[in-house]
Amino acid sequence: MRRKRLAVVMAIMLAVMNIAAQEKKEGYVVNSFWSNWFVQAGLDMSLQNPYGHDFGDVFPNGKSFGVHAALGKRFTPELTIRGRVNWENGIKLLKNGHDNWLAPFYQPGENMDKGGYVTFVGDIQFDIHNLFCGYRTDRLWNLQVFPRLGGAYNFGVSKGTPLLGLGVANTFRITDNIGIYFDVAYNMVSSGFVGVEKNTGTGSNSNGFFDIDLGVTLELGKTRGFKKIEL
Repeated sequence: MRRKRLAVVMAIMLAVMNIAAQEKKEGYVVNSFWSNWFVQAGLDMSLQNPYGHDFGDVFPNGKSFGVHAALGKRFTPELTIRGRVNWENGIKLLKNGHDNWLAPFYQPGENMDKGGYVTFVGDIQFDIHNLFCGYRTDRLWNLQVFPRLGGAYNFGVSKGTPLLGLGVANTFRITDNIGIYFDVAYNMVSSGFVGVEKNTGTGSNSNGFFDIDLGVTLELGKTRGFKKIEL
């Protein structure tokens, strides 16, 4: 009886090892350098969180709106590199009365009158679905996480700052060429980004802001996706 059980266990183990070996022998490569490029464009909302201020007060004080655009390339099913530019609080059509925490501090409308601010960032996106659930071209929803590095310039106080962030991206497939994305990221910037003023708590340590993005993705080129190969 024990021999039969041992034989069954060994057979199962061999089957699992064989499946694992088969999976290791399979991989994906990009069709060419010109494939798997995409562009994105959309609207975003930022929520400023200056040092020394309660995030619970962000809606009456730290909200702004802007536009952004991005260019990216998928190098593997799991790895995507994306460059992104954002112009925030500089378009009169998107004006709101909740920008007290955008430098110059507590002067509503002044930041927009001076041009708002811009950010330039690079994102390294890791696709969670493809990493743990396997690559599928017909998947309707993919989840990515990404670290972010770049810079920002605030026209309101004529100051620049390095930027370091972390975010979560959601992509939704509509057709083979078009998709929708929804991203949320937290960006850390220096105190100079919000201006150094007395009694505001912004004169030292780091500051940050959330940005929440919604937009459309357009796939470029005639070839896209990845070819399966034997490793």
